[in-house]
Amino acid sequence: MKTVQMRRLTFTRLLVGTASLAIIITTMSMAAAYISPVFLALFFAILLSPILYWLQKKGLPTGLALLVMIIGVIGLGIGLIWFLSASFEQLANSLATYQSQFQARVADAQAALASQGIDPSGLNRGAADIEAMAQSLIDYLGRLGNFAATALFLVMTIIFALIEAPNLRTTLQQSLGEDHLLVVRSEEFSQNVIRYFGLRTFVNLITGGFIAVMLWVLGIDFALLWGVLTFFLSYVPYLGIFLATLPSVLLAWAQYGVGMAIVVIVGVTMINVVAENVIAPKLIGQGLKVSPLLVFLSFMLWSWILGPLGMFLSMPLTVILMFLLDSFESTRWVANLMAGSSESSQ
Repeated sequence: MKTVQMRRLTFTRLLVGTASLAIIITTMSMAAAYISPVFLALFFAILLSPILYWLQKKGLPTGLALLVMIIGVIGLGIGLIWFLSASFEQLANSLATYQSQFQARVADAQAALASQGIDPSGLNRGAADIEAMAQSLIDYLGRLGNFAATALFLVMTIIFALIEAPNLRTTLQQSLGEDHLLVVRSEEFSQNVIRYFGLRTFVNLITGGFIAVMLWVLGIDFALLWGVLTFFLSYVPYLGIFLATLPSVLLAWAQYGVGMAIVVIVGVTMINVVAENVIAPKLIGQGLKVSPLLVFLSFMLWSWILGPLGMFLSMPLTVILMFLLDSFESTRWVANLMAGSSESSQ
């Protein structure tokens, strides 16, 4: 009898949990326009919090350290907005020139195929699809470059999150006690998240910086823009580097031909392989593993829930969830399942 009751209770909990999860996901999807910027701002606050702690360790009072951080966030935000807006505007103005260059390259390729007795109609259809995809990508990036109101909201949310960060642990300790399991686990969780994303940011900076320098040396237009894009999209494993590389490859093809496009692909691949397989394991370690299937599923899920910003936030949110699940024995098996391993990620 007790076994039947336990099974019913387990089934009821599972049913309630599934229904609650469905309601949460639906609500988040409906409010994505408001939730996405908040998540993005909190993510940036996590990235910036080590700088705040470093300033405090150097002897700066908390108030002065916060003031320095606020000035830095505002300055960085204004600079990034100006750079993106100016770059996207120049790119949009040059789009007609790149399209004509791209069409000329396609015509040359068609002539070369025809001279070898190969039907070039497939190339023509493929080129049309690539042009349409590139136009859609540029239009989307252009909209990202014109978001002054959203950017102001992001900056203000980041500032308030940084102001509240030093008081959060103290408030939790006063409410629950220093030895409470939630306090101990939350401290471990926050340290793991901050460490992971801090080192991840450094690896992304190396990747984006080297790619920008390589593109500049090769003479590819907007090299710095593609480097910045690579920096941000590299938070999405596997898929991010592809999305970041696509515009520069198309631009290299339009400017110099298919040979330069291949050079860009090879160069980006080599830089990414070194960054992800040599530098990242040494800095971040082998502890956190994310299965490729989980990367793809989280990319699709968060993109559907949060819209375009969900593409960028997919892995940060998934990694935070994995760290949270790994912080407790009862849910550690879920984190191991998500990682595709039988060992703890810690």
